[in-house]
Amino acid sequence: MERTIDVDGTERLYRLGVPAGYDPNDPTPLVFNLHGSGSNAKEASLYGQVPHEASKRGFITVAPEAIDGQWQLGDTGSDRDFLVALLKDVESRYCVDTNRVHIMGMSLGAWKAAVTACTVPDTFASAALVTVEIRLDPCPPVPVVAFHGTADPTVPYGEGSGHDFPDSPNAGLPGTHDNIANWAKGNGCDPEPDKKKIGDDVERWTYRNCTADVVLYTIIGGGHTWPGAEIDIGPTTHTIDATKLAFDWFEAHPRAA
Repeated sequence: MERTIDVDGTERLYRLGVPAGYDPNDPTPLVFNLHGSGSNAKEASLYGQVPHEASKRGFITVAPEAIDGQWQLGDTGSDRDFLVALLKDVESRYCVDTNRVHIMGMSLGAWKAAVTACTVPDTFASAALVTVEIRLDPCPPVPVVAFHGTADPTVPYGEGSGHDFPDSPNAGLPGTHDNIANWAKGNGCDPEPDKKKIGDDVERWTYRNCTADVVLYTIIGGGHTWPGAEIDIGPTTHTIDATKLAFDWFEAHPRAA
């Protein structure tokens, strides 16, 4: 359902999903789902079918909407105020398990999800990041699972310069290997991950001995897309399902009480 909330005099839109079996006496996990650049809350809800999976697993979902489709990436500002106010509002209306509040996002939304997980302390138990996995420094340990395609033309997977897609507007961003290594280092992991091939087009990197877990799914030949999505907007793997794996991650990573 679509709802609005007033934040400092500005009406902000979001979509809310409540599982059919919701019990107001039973603390319920919550997931924030942030859309990408130029997108919106409805598209974020439909693309990865996050509310559908959440309902099956007994999670409440909120899909907040950025103004004009663009998230502010700073650790302050009206978007941060919106997300914090939205969390407080949902917690005031529903019985939310505050140790199982998670955040996920696609593209610019993944970047904003990472920023939010790092800068809103003692709030988000874990994060799932699709096509962008940049980490702020400093950032407290946060369990992170990430997904990125090697043929992503929008946010290049490349090793730090986006050399495979020099015309991308994001070609200067650090590459996925550098980003995930930064998460591993910040989370106290061993520097070298265990690597496992899944099917013909996915490689799973798992870091060991972490204070907070870190996993990367590299999609070989994958584009700027959501793994497992039925809506193909570029090369999309169906070897894995990012939505199901994200909820597996959330279920396995409650925040320490």
